[in-house]
Amino acid sequence: MLRNKFKKPLCLLIWGLGLSGLFWYPTRSNREICAHSGSVRFAVIGDFGFAGQPEADVANLVKSWAPSFIVTTGDNNYEIGSLSAIDHNIGQYYHSFIFPYMGKYGAGASVNRFFPALGNHDWYTPGAQAYLDYFLLPGKKRYYDFTWGPVQFFVLDSDGHEPDGNTATSIQALWLQGVLGMSTARWKLVTMHHPPYSSGGEHGSRPWMQWPFQAWGATAALAGHDHIYERIIKNGFPYFVNGLGGKSLYGFGTLVSGSQVRYSSDFGAMLVDASNSSITFKFITRKGAVIDSYTISAAPTSDGTPPTVSIVSPVNGATASGIITVSANAMDNIGVVGVQFKLDGADLGMEEHLVPYSVSWNTATTTSGPHFLTAVARDAAGNKATSSPVRLIIISSSRGWQ
Repeated sequence: MLRNKFKKPLCLLIWGLGLSGLFWYPTRSNREICAHSGSVRFAVIGDFGFAGQPEADVANLVKSWAPSFIVTTGDNNYEIGSLSAIDHNIGQYYHSFIFPYMGKYGAGASVNRFFPALGNHDWYTPGAQAYLDYFLLPGKKRYYDFTWGPVQFFVLDSDGHEPDGNTATSIQALWLQGVLGMSTARWKLVTMHHPPYSSGGEHGSRPWMQWPFQAWGATAALAGHDHIYERIIKNGFPYFVNGLGGKSLYGFGTLVSGSQVRYSSDFGAMLVDASNSSITFKFITRKGAVIDSYTISAAPTSDGTPPTVSIVSPVNGATASGIITVSANAMDNIGVVGVQFKLDGADLGMEEHLVPYSVSWNTATTTSGPHFLTAVARDAAGNKATSSPVRLIIISSSRGWQ
């Protein structure tokens, strides 16, 4: 069956990559598959997954930009999100961005460069199972976050079928509020399918998605569903509707307040260029016409005060064996966003974002003898401080010390 063509090889590949440490661990948030860089170029497509000339034209436009990756605003696989159609609708045009790619249209990417959001048409297959089988994504897969260069993305599932809810008080929303609050990325973009605000004549605004994105720390919100392009500014916060990826063209209805730019005469996609100093969003038609360009510049920071940090356990000169907890206290004039523990200068576990800052360490994995622990705290402005070292004697039965 076609289902096995994708699902079983993926399971084996996930298992193998998990052992080698090359892919995401599903319980970790914001795991990156690329090195941080000062700038990045990416594309945004929406309501695109309908095989035909419009989708092919948009895909060729996107590829001409040589983006590092693609994000989508949903409805990736028309009409009913079926497994039999998904490779025809997506892989045919975008296989070179997908990892791992198991379809028939050519080679895939060496790392994943395609990050979709679920749309209502993807949910028309029960459980959105074709989508979940086809893509290998971090977190819960239905909603997740990832970071590339100076941008962190928060991909939501805005559909009513989402088990964790789709309102501002849902489990999903609590997750978003938490990860946005911990984010230290220069730019924080929220993507979804159903638009919080839209002047589209077919669907319009979706009040259940009018979450307090700006108050929670987001830079902008991008959605689809209406097959139009629109830029809306509410209280200085930009909302984009981007649904001209290839399916069909809609008209406009009643204009929402704050609507700045509207277009629905032809298909196209968004090109986004981001650096540490600015991020520019453009909508470009398949014929190359630039319909809109909108730039946000980074606010200068005046915070030059580093945090303070100290290791509180274990104490200096202690002897340890087995599994121990390493913990630290950290403070900052604005706020600490993370503490990274280090053993002899190398990272010990992942950076910790929540108080109490601590990590569990199995000392049996370390050679017996003297070792040094430190903790590095950082704040939202990027200021860092390193604790005084704590000298520790490890006694490991598996690695004796002579």
